[in-house]
Amino acid sequence: MSKSYKAILFDMDGVLLDSEPLFLRAINASLKAHGVAGVTERENQDLLIGSTIEQTWSRLKQTRNLSKSISDLILDYEKYVLQIFTNPLSARPGVHKLISYCTDNQIPIAVASSSQHRWIDIKLKAIGLANVFDSVMGGDDVVNGKPDPEVYVKSAEKLGINPEWCIAIEDSPVGIKSAVQSGAFTIAVRSDSTIGMDVSRAHIILETLEYFEYSLLT
Repeated sequence: MSKSYKAILFDMDGVLLDSEPLFLRAINASLKAHGVAGVTERENQDLLIGSTIEQTWSRLKQTRNLSKSISDLILDYEKYVLQIFTNPLSARPGVHKLISYCTDNQIPIAVASSSQHRWIDIKLKAIGLANVFDSVMGGDDVVNGKPDPEVYVKSAEKLGINPEWCIAIEDSPVGIKSAVQSGAFTIAVRSDSTIGMDVSRAHIILETLEYFEYSLLT
């Protein structure tokens, strides 16, 4: 771990913000409005965490036999999401300290998420991190969502840095696979929503970003 990395690529949900429980609440409110069973914690872990919004609702359309189109299901769901994320929220422990360190030391930072770009902007504003990142890319900014490495490769490209010189911070197996395949040094941060999930492909596993090793950075 003597290599000094030049940039950090952050996943959004579960890394910067413990948003997975909030998304699950919105999903279940939407499913209830459609008159079908909600998603359990186990189903959320097995099928949905780390997925793009299109992947999520494609799976729910199939498993719940929903008649509406995926685009209409997403529009219905967005109403519940926006109700939640327009309020101020707390970033995960250690996030603000790490980002302040990067900005103070001119270390480029990016968001590389499966979430839709405009939702990322809303969530960053909710946790007091609007207009802080050098690059923000969501699932709708790439052709292939996670676990494909495209979002990490393109995020590194936007920073002008080879992925091998970047640290990627993730929380889910899907995201970790994406980050590792991009060539980035990958850190897994545990969250309540990913307890019991296999994050062993990451190079380092942390309980929170309060334990981030600043010696990894240039």
